[in-house]
Amino acid sequence: MTAALRAQYERAWPLLAPALDLWAEDTREGLLGEILSGRAQLWPGEDCAIVTQCVRSEEGGSIHAWLGGGNLRGMLALRPGIEAWGRAMGCTWATIDGRRGWERLYRRFGYERDGDLLRKVL
Repeated sequence: MTAALRAQYERAWPLLAPALDLWAEDTREGLLGEILSGRAQLWPGEDCAIVTQCVRSEEGGSIHAWLGGGNLRGMLALRPGIEAWGRAMGCTWATIDGRRGWERLYRRFGYERDGDLLRKVL
């Protein structure tokens, strides 16, 4: 399993690298460590990839998409599976950290602006 996940990560890395550059404290190896430990989840598509984390708060848990890159349609196609997995993990919210333009795309799926995040009740 670890070898397969590592191979998926290596394939997805060129798509994720530009997004990771926005988070100066994170590194390629650090992100891989988070994914291999299960603290982050890699969602690879054919020509895209998203990284999520389950985040716990006073309001309940959320499945939080914090890195993504590649083909936009491919990323949108990953959304139902990510949301379903979040619900299965007990998350009550889905959140997305990204540029303002994402709001226009995700509004039709029930996401609303909440500060710097997009947020949806699962």
